[in-house]
Amino acid sequence: MKRPFSALVVAVLGAGLAIGGTAAPAAATEGPAQEIAGTSCLVLDVDLTGYATQPEVPAVTEERVVTPAVAEVSHTDYQYEKQKLVWFQWKGTGEYRLTHKWAGDDTWYDWDFYKFTGATQKHVEVEAKDAVTETVVVTPAVPANPTPNTVTVTIDGVVVAESVAFGADFQASYALADKFSENAYTVSVAGYQGQGTGEFSGTVAPCALGDFAAAASIDVSVCEAATVTVTNHARAEHLINATYSAVVYQDGKYLDALAVFEDTDVVKSYALPAGAQLVVRSGPAHGDVELARATAADCDPAGPVDPEPGDPELKVTGDFVAGGDITVEGTGFAANTEYELELHSTPQPLGLVTTDAEGAFAVDTAIPAATPAGAHEIVVLLEGETIATTPVTIAAATPSSPTTPTAGGNGTAATAPNTAQTAKRALAETGFDATAAMAALALLVLGGTAVTATRLARSRA
Repeated sequence: MKRPFSALVVAVLGAGLAIGGTAAPAAATEGPAQEIAGTSCLVLDVDLTGYATQPEVPAVTEERVVTPAVAEVSHTDYQYEKQKLVWFQWKGTGEYRLTHKWAGDDTWYDWDFYKFTGATQKHVEVEAKDAVTETVVVTPAVPANPTPNTVTVTIDGVVVAESVAFGADFQASYALADKFSENAYTVSVAGYQGQGTGEFSGTVAPCALGDFAAAASIDVSVCEAATVTVTNHARAEHLINATYSAVVYQDGKYLDALAVFEDTDVVKSYALPAGAQLVVRSGPAHGDVELARATAADCDPAGPVDPEPGDPELKVTGDFVAGGDITVEGTGFAANTEYELELHSTPQPLGLVTTDAEGAFAVDTAIPAATPAGAHEIVVLLEGETIATTPVTIAAATPSSPTTPTAGGNGTAATAPNTAQTAKRALAETGFDATAAMAALALLVLGGTAVTATRLARSRA
């Protein structure tokens, strides 16, 4: 709901009445009018009417002589016919002459007798010429100006419209930025030929007081601490929120009091013991309403902790021939982590493994069929970095069936315990004679036994 404000309405006669210290001229004929008003505490309306506009004024010209006129100069020529005496009578001979002046009906010329024929002709000595003139602009034309008036609007010392041109009428609205205080304005008008010229000043009252809008939140994301935010966002644009108080309680006891103005968020942090309960309420004079509640978190909560990874160890069992099935088991790795499994020296992928909560894994895989016989390594990698290795010796595949070794023999499954190598302690590879190895490991192939790291180290020693 908009609140009405008294408007400054001024009807100016002639050059205007005195407004805000502006003197009125002596002449008083009906002319422009100004209506300047705060339609609410947020807007200033300026309405100027009845102003004059500049009409078009045609140019004033005159004709000036460049070359004067020339009058005709002429006379009349008279025609005479030469006469010849025939039988005592004068007869025309058909010969004529012109005289520049009248010589009578008969005349003698150069001993010959002439008679006037009655014919005349105009003899022009100087031809007539008209005067040459040009059009000269004495006073230039003045084009029409539909907007010869200007207005400048200043609110609280800030120019919001400067020398804006307008015609017969001008209407505009300007926002008043400060709704909490009285706003002063000045409207300066320069009218065409001085009509309606003047400076018109006034004030617009601040907005009225309305209700408050209490709200709060508590952030306990940091352990043994709480951050309280209390707000008072505007309810109505044309009203000022009332200021309210907020009271902070810890475990039911008074802790703090905060004053909250319109659109000013109050943020305050408190150190609290673990489990302390914080409550924010509006003050007793403002309803005593709960706005927010939270409990401080413990900085050292009890709970399951992932075990620290130990020294990685690998164990490989299975059929150690090209294409044979093997089982790879690992312990001491990081918990719940995915690793890559490869066969080296020429890297060949054996698959991916994921450790459990204890950092262990077991996976069934197969030695690639194209793997050459000889010494190799099972390698565990994390993002391309070697984490652990264990050596294995691969025998060439034979068509004979494996036999079951007796107790005390080589066994059906050799393991490679405690031989895992980390990337920083990688075991250096050594070469060997592939033919000799084929013969020496025939029984191992039949028994499907892996050579452990310990036994390999001893054989190298």
